[in-house]
Amino acid sequence: MRQSAQGKPLPEITDLTRPFWAAARDSKLVMQKCAGCGTMNFHPKPWCIECGDRRLDWTEVRPTGTVYSHTTATTVMMNLPGWKDDLPVTLCLVDLDDGPRMYAHLTHCKPEEVKIGMRVQAYFESISDEAGVPVFRPA
Repeated sequence: MRQSAQGKPLPEITDLTRPFWAAARDSKLVMQKCAGCGTMNFHPKPWCIECGDRRLDWTEVRPTGTVYSHTTATTVMMNLPGWKDDLPVTLCLVDLDDGPRMYAHLTHCKPEEVKIGMRVQAYFESISDEAGVPVFRPA
């Protein structure tokens, strides 16, 4: 597993996922949109999760949404000491305003202040020369 300078794991970038990571590096949030039925797909897949169509176009989506669910980690996750200085780490499922639900790291908010239904907005952190990652904070 490749790791960043901070000891955090870097994503495995493939031909399928490269557009997502490259857009995040450029401070944009993109998802696959099915040309057949219009469904927004997340995580990247080779076919639509609703109709199976393989015509998926990368489309910029609004980087805003609502917390669907959340949890907070208070110990080093997955035995990765690179996360130690970030504890506690709040992870959410965010329903994006443009449709898909995605996993998200929530910052700038105490764990006890996170609420289901809370409005959040993405900002982007560079994690390598080829990738960025969307991170969310209260809107």
